[in-house]
Amino acid sequence: MEHETQNLIMLGRSGSGKGTQAKLLVDEFNLEYLGTGDLLRAFTERGNPAAIKLKEVLMSGKLVPSWFAFFVWMEKLAYTNIHKGLFFDGSPRKIEEALILDDVLEWFGRANMKVILVDISREEAYHRLINRRVCSQCGKGAYAQDAGAKCKYCHGELTTRMEDSPDAINVRLDWFDEQVVPVIEHYEKKGNLVRVSGMQSPEEVHQEVLKALA
Repeated sequence: MEHETQNLIMLGRSGSGKGTQAKLLVDEFNLEYLGTGDLLRAFTERGNPAAIKLKEVLMSGKLVPSWFAFFVWMEKLAYTNIHKGLFFDGSPRKIEEALILDDVLEWFGRANMKVILVDISREEAYHRLINRRVCSQCGKGAYAQDAGAKCKYCHGELTTRMEDSPDAINVRLDWFDEQVVPVIEHYEKKGNLVRVSGMQSPEEVHQEVLKALA
């Protein structure tokens, strides 16, 4: 029997604003957040051989193997209250993962999944990513400013994420076009897809998502 919880998957090119929307929706519906990127970056801090290898992969912009992505979010999913809704950010990344995730969610009684696509062009995604920065102190995001600019929240140093070099950005955008687009088509055929334009303000995107989910 399915539990009446709000279970969401968020897809979109890197730089589409998924992280902002994720935070808003997790708070709105009190969801358990499973952000693959965050979970993988956290794993690199464990200091074991797998963590060292993972950090090398992330810095090169190469794709993390599916089994590793499944490991980090299944580790969290295993301890999540079955009555609490889920929010998957960054998975599934290819059709094989989508099919397995469909089975996992059905087994847990969470087949009532909605998939939100925050849609922006490849060109817009590259422009946003090449200018993206993150504060080394508070971790909040920002965009490139004049040399020596500081975080507007805490005045910490703004740094570039290790995966935001030009080559690494293009690798991720190529991957999206080749592998994630079939995932989007899969969920569109199933009737689970909610497509919203990412070329709006974060507030406008959020309101469009809420309207679609309602």
